[in-house]
Amino acid sequence: MTTGSPEAQRGPGVAILGAGPVGLDAALAASERGWPFTLYEAGPAAAAHVRRWGHVQLFSPWSMNASPRMRERLSDRGTDVPSGEDCPTGDELVERVLDPVADLPEIGDRLRAGTRVVAVARDGLLKHEAIGDPERGRRPFRLLLEGPDGRERVDRADVVLDCTGTFGQPNALGEGGIPAPGERELGDRIRRHPPDVAGNPEAWRGREVLLVGAGHSAQTAARDLAGLADSGDGGRVHWALRSEDPGWYAVDDDPLPARDRLTSRAAELASDPPPGFRLHRGVTVDRLARSGDRVRVDLRRGDGSVDPLEVDRILSLTGYVGDHTLYRQLQVHECYATAAPMNLAAELLASDATDCLEQESHGAGVLENPEPDFYILGEKSYGRNNTFLMTTGWDQVDSVFDALEDGRGRS
Repeated sequence: MTTGSPEAQRGPGVAILGAGPVGLDAALAASERGWPFTLYEAGPAAAAHVRRWGHVQLFSPWSMNASPRMRERLSDRGTDVPSGEDCPTGDELVERVLDPVADLPEIGDRLRAGTRVVAVARDGLLKHEAIGDPERGRRPFRLLLEGPDGRERVDRADVVLDCTGTFGQPNALGEGGIPAPGERELGDRIRRHPPDVAGNPEAWRGREVLLVGAGHSAQTAARDLAGLADSGDGGRVHWALRSEDPGWYAVDDDPLPARDRLTSRAAELASDPPPGFRLHRGVTVDRLARSGDRVRVDLRRGDGSVDPLEVDRILSLTGYVGDHTLYRQLQVHECYATAAPMNLAAELLASDATDCLEQESHGAGVLENPEPDFYILGEKSYGRNNTFLMTTGWDQVDSVFDALEDGRGRS
């Protein structure tokens, strides 16, 4: 994308990083305004992260999984978008909504799949220069890109929307959020995304597995591995939990029944583990080492004692965090605790909302950074707060584009 061209004079040239649900909606928002934009996706196709957990069922129903813009544009093209209260899998969401949106001519012509945005900066300026000076906003953004052929090049833009999400950046396995000794060396033995146990049982049948994590991804894996054991095809599962009490309690009248079922099953597994299923509460992964064809794992308890294990495979489902190295040379104000943009983080920390369904858009103001015209949208904007919902991301898109359009979001 080049700024200053006749096309760019119709509006700011917008670079959208990440072609997931929020990035695709942002592309539609730019398109409906006639603004030039480029949609960059590191994966080979749109929604690459969603495809990696495609076998997993969402908690949210179809009625919440397509933005109003998506529904309108697909309906205009004669494509039926599901609605109602059934919950799709990730693959179904891609097939019925995200792929059709990416295939729209106004999107497909501007989608650069297989193109990774390595870094974003300002032309001619370093991070510490022109602090509070309108000159920063007059300089175009400089995007270093790595294309499908591995070659690097530079694009420029007036506005950058970081919609890259968090799924591509798994947290480390070790205590304190850093790799345990031996973790980096044994990366080929560690899976960091929810496996499709039912779709590929041979990969797990008869294996001894260490599962680490307590969130919904780990609960999903525990449920599926327990199902394999119940069928008589399982091996042995060690589920390591950092907390003595992970807090899996049923919520009265949970409006998301699929979430309620998963949480209830996790609580059952914790209170009454089936044969071959063992919980390790209040432990952290202290060290990993090769042991022939297996992996030796030391689980350390709070009192310093160690439980040694030998396993065939490790599932590290300890959560995800966004890639903040993208904008290392930009003036981005982040919360020191949550890594979310500071103004939004303050709103979230001050809010009484504890569930994703209670979240609301806080407007474009809380998404602004000291860096003019740079916005973090979608799940990445919530940092380590795990209450983000796609509908919130689409509200963010609306508020930011409205701000850009009326001049409040541009220098």
